[in-house]
Amino acid sequence: MNQREKRGIKSNGLMFVLNNKAMLILLILIVIAGVATKGLFLSYGNLSSVSRQIAVSVLIGLGFTVVLASAGVDLSVGHMLSLLGVIYAIFTLHVPMPIAIIGVVAVGMLCGLLNGSISEYLHLPPFIVTLATAQIFKGFAYLLTNGKSINGLSASVKYLGQGLVGGVIPISIVIALAVCLVLCVVMYRTKYGRHVIATGGNAEAALVSGISTQKIKVSAYVVMGICAALGAIVLTGRVSMAAPGAGDGMEMDAIAAVVIGGTPMSGGKVKVGGTVFGCLVIGVMNNLLNLLNVSSFWQWVAKGCIIIFAILIDVQSEKLINKRRGAQ
Repeated sequence: MNQREKRGIKSNGLMFVLNNKAMLILLILIVIAGVATKGLFLSYGNLSSVSRQIAVSVLIGLGFTVVLASAGVDLSVGHMLSLLGVIYAIFTLHVPMPIAIIGVVAVGMLCGLLNGSISEYLHLPPFIVTLATAQIFKGFAYLLTNGKSINGLSASVKYLGQGLVGGVIPISIVIALAVCLVLCVVMYRTKYGRHVIATGGNAEAALVSGISTQKIKVSAYVVMGICAALGAIVLTGRVSMAAPGAGDGMEMDAIAAVVIGGTPMSGGKVKVGGTVFGCLVIGVMNNLLNLLNVSSFWQWVAKGCIIIFAILIDVQSEKLINKRRGAQ
């Protein structure tokens, strides 16, 4: 084997690691968690609990993936989730479940439409816009509840967050994987998905090609709103109540998970399945720290470090990929 072939093998190996970093990090974390907790992490009860917790993160992360792929950003998703959970709980107390679900999804779409429209049609930075709308969502969540949690929810509400399919698989995971499958088809197999990626990669070139970039970007925020609504449904059922601060900080988990999963902050690329693995990485890390009785304060520090590390990997990965393309 000559030097050129050896370099090719090393280069392909490096590309495999960069393109599947979330899966590799997850495998390492699982081994560490299994050893550090003496098998407690791998017990069915713990894995079932982790899967339920991760389901909400996956739904939020999937929506965030579409926004990021379009070169947008949404820092309001945590407070949006809280507001939608409150609205969903109120709906379920007054109308049948199917109408409540349709209603909260519609409200989620309106929240996403608000974010996207203000950002795109008023030409304002989405970073600032979503910071502002986050406060609006937070304010309405507390106004609707007067700062208190909504309890006394029905068994059907709880089932969507706690129920099992076949007595084994949490229904929340089934919902999250179903949304993942739909987005995989949409983003990889449809014209809309190609337009989202083209818009995120180079909006000016996409516009010249006849793509309505503003509408595409706004629609990405609407998808985020739908995913946030589904996340609110699952979260409300899992904790059996709706709290106005239930989603606080979830936007940080979403950013970390999506970037670890391989969707770059710069947009123009999407890895839907990678986001699921990224959410698993964050969820396993959180669970491991809890099992080891690590203070929640240190967990916040760890999350911040992981986000920085994830963005660093993202930036370096893009540089290496671009360098390799240039060499070819």
